[in-house]
Amino acid sequence: MPKPLLNNLKTFERFKNDKKTAIVTDVDGTLSEIAPTPGEAVLTPSMKEVLLELSEKFYMVAVVSGRPVEDVMRMIGIKGLLYVGNHGMEYMKNGLIHVEEDTKRYLPLMNEAACKIKAEESCNVEGVLFEDKGLCFSIHYRLCKDPSARKILLNTLKNMEELKDLQIKEGRKIIEIRPPAGYDKGKILEKIITEHDISKLLYLGDDVTDADAFRKLNELKSQGKVDGESIIILSGEVPSKIKEDASHFLESVDDVQNFFKWLLD
Repeated sequence: MPKPLLNNLKTFERFKNDKKTAIVTDVDGTLSEIAPTPGEAVLTPSMKEVLLELSEKFYMVAVVSGRPVEDVMRMIGIKGLLYVGNHGMEYMKNGLIHVEEDTKRYLPLMNEAACKIKAEESCNVEGVLFEDKGLCFSIHYRLCKDPSARKILLNTLKNMEELKDLQIKEGRKIIEIRPPAGYDKGKILEKIITEHDISKLLYLGDDVTDADAFRKLNELKSQGKVDGESIIILSGEVPSKIKEDASHFLESVDDVQNFFKWLLD
């Protein structure tokens, strides 16, 4: 199980004092508080300032999110960061959006699936919010009053013919439809480490999708390819099995900001 980070700061001295350290982080639930809807989530001015200072001190600050990359860029608004969206299927570099080629061929199928889901009566549970992210399609049920909403949605999706060649994934009060191209936060993390020749790395996240990155970092660390620590931000929505793959934990977004400030001292 992960250790309390703020009680084990000595472990992180080797990152704090090395300007070649890279910091890779999720957004929602990590840099910003979880909001009722994606559009309501914001970064505080103080968090933005800390991220800017981190980017000036360390080798790299990368933001890896399930949001579309343009949305991530707009939400954070700091030049010089590496922005990755849709769980690694797209990223922004030098002001240009790059989409992984093997995902593009699934766009027609994704559009067909999105139309079918939105038209399906059993998917239109009160409180459900649909979010078309281009390469992914998300169904948010955080605002649903019916406690069986998740079960109803999953049962409906698993029986849809239009989804048989696509992936159904889950996160915090969200179900996502994705191309079966094998992209996740673990794969993009490995790509970032390899392409940028990173030797020291901190990864922060709070959701099921971040577990892929935790596991990949553990794998690369055991192989001697990178020195890293994975940090999970706890909440009542985080399944216990995900915690097992992280090395340390923080208990809130405020704790994340305080940790970042410690790195800057």
